[in-house]
Amino acid sequence: MMKKPIFKILFVLSLLAGFSSCSSDDDNLQPTDDTPTDDMPTDDDNGNGGDGVLQGTVLEGDITEDLLVEAGDYNLRGAVSVKDGATLTIEPGSTFTVSSEDQEEGINLIFVEQGGRIVADGTAAQPIVFTSENKNAEGGDGDWGGIGIHGRAKMNAPGGESLSEAGQLPYGGDDDEDDSGILRYVRVEYAGQASSDGQFEFNAFSFFAVGSGTIVENCEAFEGADDGFEFYGGTVNAKNISAVGMEDDSVDWDEGYRGSIDNAVIYQYDGIGDFAFELASRSGENNATPRAKPTVSNVTLRGHNREGKAAFDLKQGTGGIFDNIVGYNYETMIFVNDQLQEVDNGDLEFTNTHFEEYTNLVVNNIEDSDVDDSDIADELLSMNEDASGADLSAFEDWSNFDATGGFDQE
Repeated sequence: MMKKPIFKILFVLSLLAGFSSCSSDDDNLQPTDDTPTDDMPTDDDNGNGGDGVLQGTVLEGDITEDLLVEAGDYNLRGAVSVKDGATLTIEPGSTFTVSSEDQEEGINLIFVEQGGRIVADGTAAQPIVFTSENKNAEGGDGDWGGIGIHGRAKMNAPGGESLSEAGQLPYGGDDDEDDSGILRYVRVEYAGQASSDGQFEFNAFSFFAVGSGTIVENCEAFEGADDGFEFYGGTVNAKNISAVGMEDDSVDWDEGYRGSIDNAVIYQYDGIGDFAFELASRSGENNATPRAKPTVSNVTLRGHNREGKAAFDLKQGTGGIFDNIVGYNYETMIFVNDQLQEVDNGDLEFTNTHFEEYTNLVVNNIEDSDVDDSDIADELLSMNEDASGADLSAFEDWSNFDATGGFDQE
């Protein structure tokens, strides 16, 4: 059962010691040829010769040609991979559940490879839900691997291409308008399962160099063990997104992400989770091109009030244009790490912003810097007590955020 009321429950959870991922506070892991893929089921493992088909009500295997999944209740088993040239279409109202048995067997997830497409186009009355039987009852790692889409938009790795840490699949290219399909009215619940070597966990939604031709609207990441939405380069635009109860970051970007995020709500449980936004351009290469510089507008954040954490962790050369941001219940609102250049030249700014219930507004974490925190805040922020934040009506009827009372439930 869904935890109710979720915003009053104190969770006794702890992240794995030594946890690291592309979205961790430490150096970003870069995929190598040695990255283990033992978690990934092979063609033989799924028992259907590698052809992605519905075995009764079980979706599994490689999807090599167009597949329509009619509205209904299904099990998701193993690594379902949509191959180049194929489209997986899911009708509104469908639910995919990872069973306890399949969770024990290994990683269960959906990959969309370069050239493949997923069309999961739900409605407010009939959202498409990806969930788990266990509902992360034991805490710690999530129950399954979420959705990972690989596109051909630009990113800032050397040569403009890379391999995803999960599955070692290629992403990147030069097509910023690349179309990987539609995710609309989609909930991803209890994701974030760890890899077998413990080197990373899977996000709820992972967008690897996904282009602006892809539609991402009205999507929710709910109670995941890793990040809610992570953008690895690319230009995809996300609208009406919700991240509730994530154990790591709610939104994460790096590798030159340049899309937009419009109308977002983030609710972090007391004492649980990392940053609401952990934002970088490229680790160790702060001036790599293209520089991460998305536009983020109409956002409301409710924080966890954790010591040593912040709503926004700005680092590794990221830019970003933020407008109409409302946030509260954080020890610190903004960490600035490697961004004085971006603050000075206007590549990083917050306008129409209202923060309350915090101890520190801006903290400068740059070593050997004599720039005062208040001076950075004056240049970085334009405050407005009348800022309105997110339009919460966009989340009515279909999201867990709305079902539990949203920000009204304290």
